[in-house]
Amino acid sequence: MTKLTLFSLALLAIGLVLWAGYAAQGSSVDENGVLQEPFPLLALGWLFILAGGATLTAAVGIRIFKNLRGPK
Repeated sequence: MTKLTLFSLALLAIGLVLWAGYAAQGSSVDENGVLQEPFPLLALGWLFILAGGATLTAAVGIRIFKNLRGPK
């Protein structure tokens, strides 16, 4: 497993942890009728998931390209 693949899996794991934190904290409405929720966790989770997916796609593309070129 290459370093790029491990890095992309780490990004995906961080994104999932952020989403789990968002789900665990939940949301509520205070006495003034204002919604209180940890919205940054949701947005950061999407950012890390998309970055991890893009990095994993690049890692797979590099591996396919190297295999198509053949041995040196």
